[in-house]
Amino acid sequence: MITRNHRGQIIRSRRHINSRISAELLVGDGWEGVAYAELRRLSLEVGAYHSQLEGKPGYEETGRAVEALKLAYKAIDEAYGDEADPDSD
Repeated sequence: MITRNHRGQIIRSRRHINSRISAELLVGDGWEGVAYAELRRLSLEVGAYHSQLEGKPGYEETGRAVEALKLAYKAIDEAYGDEADPDSD
């Protein structure tokens, strides 16, 4: 968040960093769908950072991470089919 004075000059900025980590336990029935959805969500999240890092350190690495996550959720989808895709009705 950026705070400006009456002249429009930046006087302070503040960023919030989410430091919470959560992971689903892949046990019991339906773990395939949970894994698929979480890996897909992670690929979108890392992709958002990847697009912002263009021309900066970490750009190539985040691109590879996105591709690896896509390969992982596609492998789950191929192995378990419609069971893993929560959007397939």
